[in-house]
Amino acid sequence: MGLRQLFFFPREYKKVFRVSAIILLSALAFGVVFGSVYVGYMDYYAQEDLENGLDYFLQITDEGGQVSSAKIATNSLNTNGIFILYTVICGLAVIGLPLVVVMVAFRGALLGFTVGYLVKRLAWKGIVFILVTLLPFSIINILVSLFSGTTAMTFSWIIIKKVFGGREHNPTPILGFLSLQVLAFLVMFLLALLEAAAVPWLFPRLLPWALK
Repeated sequence: MGLRQLFFFPREYKKVFRVSAIILLSALAFGVVFGSVYVGYMDYYAQEDLENGLDYFLQITDEGGQVSSAKIATNSLNTNGIFILYTVICGLAVIGLPLVVVMVAFRGALLGFTVGYLVKRLAWKGIVFILVTLLPFSIINILVSLFSGTTAMTFSWIIIKKVFGGREHNPTPILGFLSLQVLAFLVMFLLALLEAAAVPWLFPRLLPWALK
């Protein structure tokens, strides 16, 4: 068994990778639509809680309060790092494979809800606010999440073929799978640092303008 075979996915699984990507893209799109539509069905108390949160943030920025860079980085890394960890577990466990689809759909729902609420609350200013503050980070986040999830689904399918296929004799590329997930985690780590540097500078300048 060559070490190379433990790192590289067999070529015949390129189609599986593409199909997995399509499935996750569909789950993401469903989540985004669901989250954006849900904004219109929030009750009065839920809307009031969101309004209070925006008002509080506006108040502390007007008073010169600073958003903690460390807290932003920690929250971002916790959320995204846990996602990567769960995809690794799902990929290795196989039985948790559908959870990857659910997690991606949930991420899409959160994104759709955030975008839908800001557009509803701030109109065209909300669109500008999203394009400057949310969209750049979200694009990277989504791409890495899809890559991590697709890799996990492909790896799981390899294991399924080895267990139930009978004719699968290639070594399981577990080192390649883990290496790709570590790479995804490192990108998420850099994204957390970027958010920690940019958000405390952007939000106090753009949010008061958007809420006027």
